[in-house]
Amino acid sequence: MHTICKLSQPKNREMNNMRKRLLTVFVVLASAYNAAAQEVSPTDLSRYELFEEGETIKTLTELQDMEDAYKALVADGNCGAAIPAIVEFYEAANRVSNLIRRGNEPYYDAGYDDYNQEVARRVLGPLVDEINAAENTFNNLILQRNRAWVEEAKCLLAEGEKQEAVARLYRALDYISSGERKLWEEARRLLWAEVGFSAEN
Repeated sequence: MHTICKLSQPKNREMNNMRKRLLTVFVVLASAYNAAAQEVSPTDLSRYELFEEGETIKTLTELQDMEDAYKALVADGNCGAAIPAIVEFYEAANRVSNLIRRGNEPYYDAGYDDYNQEVARRVLGPLVDEINAAENTFNNLILQRNRAWVEEAKCLLAEGEKQEAVARLYRALDYISSGERKLWEEARRLLWAEVGFSAEN
């Protein structure tokens, strides 16, 4: 019994030292987190900067013109010129969709889709129609962006950039919704083809 006590004491001291070290680390990390949180000011605009230097806000009309332009290049088989036009379009479409969605907050974040329409109309009145219109526009822009991602991948495949194309298809399949079945089928067939797989075989 005496020997066991002598052996257990150093172990207990070691455990206590370890607990103290872990507690110290936790306190330091918590202090650093609180300090960082206090440094973020509600008047600080840096986290709201959506545009890189030289980028401009595009209107919905300009976006449509950009989409028409890249589609014309793709139809002509000019993938070399189409790829940068596609990238410019989907980056702009993504930014505009986020701007439109922001205008629906706080109702977008509050799960507006789950609201009973009658209750929503009682609370918000005619604003319900505006929220619906904005949400529809946002969803359409996301569909256009997803289509552009797949078109970019197709062009990259045509240019022999297989690894770049696979990355684009992988991303597209991560975001394509269940309502975009044709696009989903096209994207997955293109992806599978790169590894020689077909569900029909």
